[in-house]
Amino acid sequence: MEFTPKFQLEIRQRLSELSGNNRVIAERIVNFPEEVLQAKVSEFAARCHCDSAQVVRLCQKLGYDGFTSLKNRIAAELIDPKRTLHRQIAEPATSFEQLKRNFALNFTRTINDTLANLDEETVERAVSQIRQARHIVVCGFGSSALAARDLRIKLVRIGYYAMFPDDAEYARSLIATLSKEDLLILISFSGDTPYVLDNIKVAKKSGVPILALTNYLHSPLAESAVCVLPTTADEQRLRLGAMDSTVAQFLVIDLLSSLMAVESPRQTEQRILQIFETTR
Repeated sequence: MEFTPKFQLEIRQRLSELSGNNRVIAERIVNFPEEVLQAKVSEFAARCHCDSAQVVRLCQKLGYDGFTSLKNRIAAELIDPKRTLHRQIAEPATSFEQLKRNFALNFTRTINDTLANLDEETVERAVSQIRQARHIVVCGFGSSALAARDLRIKLVRIGYYAMFPDDAEYARSLIATLSKEDLLILISFSGDTPYVLDNIKVAKKSGVPILALTNYLHSPLAESAVCVLPTTADEQRLRLGAMDSTVAQFLVIDLLSSLMAVESPRQTEQRILQIFETTR
């Protein structure tokens, strides 16, 4: 199966908090891990147009003892040395069949990476937060609104009172009426868009717990949440449109809702039958 090495996933999730030379070094590690294995720290630093001390400090910031420690981690995980980041826009000469294979490969990798990065304890904690909530508001903006709407529908179908405000101002007003007994579920790939930051600010004023679904574990959204469901999609902010990130979000939502249904089979069955009988 296709997986992205875990060291790459971890560094990508922290790119948003890095800037300047630190960002340059981190991106080079992610994009050219073979260079890390083959070069001395001074040689790698030269390729990043910085000094060796900056490389070592970044390694330590990322949780390694130093450059050698990073090398050992990469060597242990980089099974296929020919891995490269996929391009969102294919070369002009790319055939239709190759384009289909590229999409299949990218989506398969996104699914495998996201599932590998999810642990049962985290999902169970998210389920517990939902079960305890009096009212649930699910928010997402842009492409994440598609996932938010889907989650809200699934929650209602299995017996939970959930709302999805599809207007930013209405969302602010609705969140302002919540309390610590309720739950705000925020879905955002980056975890730091203006609407999301505003929702967090409003929720904090009333002590409303936040359940986050995001790709970046060090984003403002993740750091404000009582529980974080991580997605693992290799997608840039400047893109044609949400592709891998949407696949990852729907995957986590399906896993979460399926687990809730399995744990309460009688309630779920009765609710779905009620909806079917009433609406047919």
